[in-house]
Amino acid sequence: MSSLPLPPSVLRPSWIEVDLDAIEHNVAQIRARLDGVRLLVVVKADAYGLGAVQVSRVLEKCGVDCLGVVCLDEALQLRNAGIRLPILNMGAILPQHADRVVKQHLEQVVSDIETAQAISAAALKHNAPASVHLKIDTGMSRYGMPWQEVGERFGPLFQLPHLRWIGAMSHFANSDGLDKSFPLLQLSRFLQARQHLTEKGIQLPIWHICNSGGTCDLPQAHLDMVRVGLMVYGYYPDPEVQKPFDLHPALSLKSVMVAVRELQRGDSVGYGRRYMAKTRERIAVLPIGYADGFDRKLRNVGQVLLHGCLVPIIGGLCMDACFIRIEDVPEARCGDTATLIGRQGDLEISPHDIAAQIGSVSYEVMARLGKRLPRVYLHHGTVCETVNQLCP
Repeated sequence: MSSLPLPPSVLRPSWIEVDLDAIEHNVAQIRARLDGVRLLVVVKADAYGLGAVQVSRVLEKCGVDCLGVVCLDEALQLRNAGIRLPILNMGAILPQHADRVVKQHLEQVVSDIETAQAISAAALKHNAPASVHLKIDTGMSRYGMPWQEVGERFGPLFQLPHLRWIGAMSHFANSDGLDKSFPLLQLSRFLQARQHLTEKGIQLPIWHICNSGGTCDLPQAHLDMVRVGLMVYGYYPDPEVQKPFDLHPALSLKSVMVAVRELQRGDSVGYGRRYMAKTRERIAVLPIGYADGFDRKLRNVGQVLLHGCLVPIIGGLCMDACFIRIEDVPEARCGDTATLIGRQGDLEISPHDIAAQIGSVSYEVMARLGKRLPRVYLHHGTVCETVNQLCP
């Protein structure tokens, strides 16, 4: 059965539980190891599916230094919710949106003259200096000024009025693996870019390149600030990284059995008849499917936890439902709660487990969890808030 009484706003019996105590614990673990280095927590993609506003409120109380997003909409959502922490938009903006950056007191990455000029003009208009970070490409080949051109190209940006240059950032392409040769090369390039600016008399206060993998494995790359996302939510970015923190998972995904079927030999299950019963057996229906971000590729390979046991997902997942084989859990009944991500007893299913089954990464598993799933927030073991985006 459910581990807690479901709030009245949870109308569809599938939901996400978010343990805010775990987030507080994980932040404390990470900060204790940073030795004065600033901590930016990444809350993009709705805090990896956990709810950016609710998570950011907790992070604000934890005293983190900055929040990271990748689009203005995410930043404005937090500002509209009353979040006053510094917010760095790490994604690109169009010049016509520079006004929003200044009005909402955001920090914005910049790597081209057009965007910098637009932000400078908006800052003059509002008579308020705009805080910006230089984005440097050291090998990701996504966004940023090429590292070898920083010395010659940054000068015109630095001369623009009303810009407060907070720092410079880059991003590791593969800091999670055992082979650290490329992230170390990226770090070397980043430091060379800093040296080029120093030689021109330009000092930027905060240099940052580390993501979660670098925070674990490359203390020499911590520099002035690290940017951590997945670890704050309780998961290491890869099994190969060092594990210096005692992380507590903050996410559970649960669904209630709403139907039980008795199959006979030869009966099929679901669309495409992807599962055929070889003998008499019991199956159950969970009201959660691929429209909720629960991947179709879990058919006949995934598992859920039921009464402390691993039971298989069978047949093709529907848009709104999936099927589990409960033959080996004779006590299972309609109304019982299955855990799709999270822990029951000594067993756990993590986003990493699901990612391995579908050929993806844990980030995608979490970020795809849809808005039809209510978020139930727990603090000190009790429900403190429920967010149902479909029925506020």
